[in-house]
Amino acid sequence: MKPNLHAPVWAVFSTYRPGASAERAVASVIDQVDGVVVVDDGTGPDADDVLVRLADRGVIVVRESENVGIAQALNDGIRAARDRGARQVVTFDQDSVATAGFITTLVAAAATASADGVRVGVVVPEFFAAVRQARGESAPVYAPAANVIQSGMLIPASVIDAVGDLRADFFIDLVDTEYELRLRRAGFTVLAASGIRLGHALGTQYRRELFGRPVRLPGIPPETTLSTPFRYFYRVRNRIVLNREYLFAAPKQILRDSLLDGIHFVNALWVARPRRALWRVYRAAISAAVRGRMGRMPAGLAPIAATVTWNAPVFEAPVLEGEQT
Repeated sequence: MKPNLHAPVWAVFSTYRPGASAERAVASVIDQVDGVVVVDDGTGPDADDVLVRLADRGVIVVRESENVGIAQALNDGIRAARDRGARQVVTFDQDSVATAGFITTLVAAAATASADGVRVGVVVPEFFAAVRQARGESAPVYAPAANVIQSGMLIPASVIDAVGDLRADFFIDLVDTEYELRLRRAGFTVLAASGIRLGHALGTQYRRELFGRPVRLPGIPPETTLSTPFRYFYRVRNRIVLNREYLFAAPKQILRDSLLDGIHFVNALWVARPRRALWRVYRAAISAAVRGRMGRMPAGLAPIAATVTWNAPVFEAPVLEGEQT
C-alpha cells in the first residue's frame, strides 16, 4: 500500500454476499491508499473464502453479526480505519472499480479547495458510472456537486467529528443524500473532483415512464433503474423523512428530487407484478415514516416484496463502466 497522501487516507468498503467483483473492487484501490477496511454486512459463512483472501492481502476485515444496513456498516468501517490512523476515508460499494490515480485526484481536489478557502465537506468523482455529479460547467480541479453518491466519496475525519456519522437508522437508500444535505446545512461545501470517473455496476436500465408513457424533462435522462423491490420500503420511507427534515434548508433540491422520485414510484407501481404487493410495501413505508419507525423494515414485509417482478421496457443492457465488454 502506498505512502500517506497529505494525511493518511483509507478506503472503506461495505459488502454483502461478496464475490469476484468485490475482490476486483478492492484490488483497484488497494495500492492507492494507506489501508483498506472491508465490512461484511452479515453475509455469514458464505463470505468466508472471499474475506480470507482479502485478509491475506492485508485488508482489515470487519464482520457484522447480522445485516445492519450500509450506513452502519460504513460507520463501523470508518471507525476501524480511524482507529488505525486514518485522517481521511473514501467509502466504496463492493462493485465500484477505481481507475489509477483516483484517490490522489480526490485528495488533491480537497487540498486545492481548502487552500482556496472552501470549507470542504466531502469530495466525489465528477462521474459515477454515467452519472455526472458535478454541477455547472467543468472546472480544472473541482466543482460544486449535487445529488452525490456515497461510493467514491472522500470524507475528512474532521468533517465526521463536526457533523457526525452516516445516518444508520436510514439503513439503506438516501443515506448519501441525507449526509450531503446535513453538510450543507452545517456550512460545508460538497465538491466533485474534475475529470475522474468511478466505474460501477449499474442495474438494468428501463425507460423513464409515467403511466406507460415516456417522461421527457430538461436535464433528466430518459432512463431509470428499478431497484430490488424490497428497497422501495426504504426509498419511500426515507424520502418522506428527508423531506420533512430538510425542506426549508434546501427547498429547490427537495422539491426537484421529490418530483423525480414521485414519477419513479408511480412508474414502479405501474410496471410491478403484482401491483398490490408493491402497494403494500409503499403503505408500510408511509406508515413507518409517519410513526417515526426507522431502521430495518418489518420482517413480515420481506416475503411480500419478494413476490414483485418488473414488467417494464428495457432501455439498455446492464454494463460495468470502466471494463471491457
